[in-house]
Amino acid sequence: MRQSIFITQPEFESKHWHTAFPGCLIFTKEPHRVTASSIIWVLVGIPNWLELVKKYSQQRLLVIVMTNELEINQLRSALEAGARGYVEALATKIIIEQVLETICTGGIWLPGQLLSNLVGALSNTPFKYASTCELDLLTKRERQVVDIVVTGATNKQAAESLNITERTIKEHMSSIFNKLKFILRYRLFIGNNHTK
Repeated sequence: MRQSIFITQPEFESKHWHTAFPGCLIFTKEPHRVTASSIIWVLVGIPNWLELVKKYSQQRLLVIVMTNELEINQLRSALEAGARGYVEALATKIIIEQVLETICTGGIWLPGQLLSNLVGALSNTPFKYASTCELDLLTKRERQVVDIVVTGATNKQAAESLNITERTIKEHMSSIFNKLKFILRYRLFIGNNHTK
């Protein structure tokens, strides 16, 4: 059975963590011991949070980064460090359960609010590949999902619009992100270096 371990700041804790994962462990510093079945939840802002993400990811543990404010640069840093999910720290019980289910089945969790930033970063930067447009990597259905989600629609609204289930929307979102994340990382890296 998987054990959720939350590494957070002193006096920062969500009741949803306990409700979603009874028996979870809460630490305000790096735990002395984790097991191969541990799921590590790391709060942005604790000392050396990125180093902890890298360390546990290198140990082949599933790591989820929690934040008090969703930011594309934090997302990029978290992914580069090996995180499999990025979520609001005070997300509801249902959301954090969905995050865990998604990453345990091989997916990556990306908040819907950041998908439009992701697509915008790909389509608005001046760097183009000669061979193919990055968005051509997406299937017709994935493009339909992107077109709906970037308007600010929720997963439920997108599912109703396309007459599919929310679970299918989440699977499409995971696939979209998997296809585009390395290109986004490259683009953001190049963009940041060109502005220096």
